[in-house]
Amino acid sequence: VLAALTGIITGRIAQINAVYRGGPSFYFYHRILDLRRQYPTVGAFLASTTCIEILYAALVSWDMNSRGAKMKDYDDFRNNLQGNINVFQSVEAAANGCTWANRSPVVQALADLYDRLSLMKTKKKLVSNSKTMHFVFPALCPPMDNTNTLMKLYGHSAQSKKKFLEVLEFSYDILAGIQNPRQYLDNQWNTSETKLVDNAIILM
Repeated sequence: VLAALTGIITGRIAQINAVYRGGPSFYFYHRILDLRRQYPTVGAFLASTTCIEILYAALVSWDMNSRGAKMKDYDDFRNNLQGNINVFQSVEAAANGCTWANRSPVVQALADLYDRLSLMKTKKKLVSNSKTMHFVFPALCPPMDNTNTLMKLYGHSAQSKKKFLEVLEFSYDILAGIQNPRQYLDNQWNTSETKLVDNAIILM
């Protein structure tokens, strides 16, 4: 599977732009990424009401409030994120000097953040947490879902923190084996290194 996904990224990843969804999911995705660039420190980003509101809207547009998934009310959502700014800052600090091969501090920091995030009324959290982490740290965490990530890699959609960490490490393994993965980025769906992996899984 690793070799197949590597081949998709290096050979035909641009195909995602012709087959993947548009509309609100595309608009709010780029809106949140633009805001993240405007607020390069995670503390400033999460302190901004506008950033939290667009993050909330981006998750809704990415189906986190449909098909049985129920997001918390906005105030509870905002309070959980802003109440854990220090944990987000630990991820930011761990990312300094991190490489795809030498990533243990980042993986541990993301694991700690996973435990602290509580964004859904429903108990399952792998999808909501990974998408939120992707929006806040697009270079560090791929967005994960049931239909593509879990079904294609595991054959079922049961969620767990263990699977979150396995997919995270697997994504880093793929990127570690590609020379300069940033050369495959574009301004449509291939927006970051970890999104390349997610897109390759979708195309698999």
